Amino acid sequence: MVPNDDDIREYQLMHPNAFIGWLPPPNQLEDVPLQLPDGVKSAIPAMVVGMDDGEDDGSDAGINIRITFVVYNPGLYPESGVIIPNYKGYQDLLNLMTICRRELSSNYLIGGGETSAQKPFRWGMYQQQPVGYWVGWLTFRATTVTLPFVNVPNYLID
Repeated sequence: MVPNDDDIREYQLMHPNAFIGWLPPPNQLEDVPLQLPDGVKSAIPAMVVGMDDGEDDGSDAGINIRITFVVYNPGLYPESGVIIPNYKGYQDLLNLMTICRRELSSNYLIGGGETSAQKPFRWGMYQQQPVGYWVGWLTFRATTVTLPFVNVPNYLID
């Protein structure tokens, strides 16, 4: 569902957008409430693919990928105007995460085999959810190229 700022009861259905970047977990900074920046609402539903961290020990290298999923479903709005949560957004979020896991499991080679998605896959939901939205994550490790140690003379560093 794509949110409509003019009428919360109206929405459009669309395929999720995919972006490269990183979204910090909600309330990582205690005094900053989770807010969706302007322009983000029209991009939802969305998946944001980014790197959490990486490691290269000289013989093996990999990066930990985090995919953040955001879907919209505010619930039901009867004539009384009181919001009745229906948790359909929760189901939409879990379905989207399952589809992504299934696709990663069957298409794990990335970039013509230059890297691959590694199991285990881990997933969950952020503890705090913005009202009307459902936000979750999926993480996995992807292999990457090791970089050899290079002995650089000190006079080249200056």
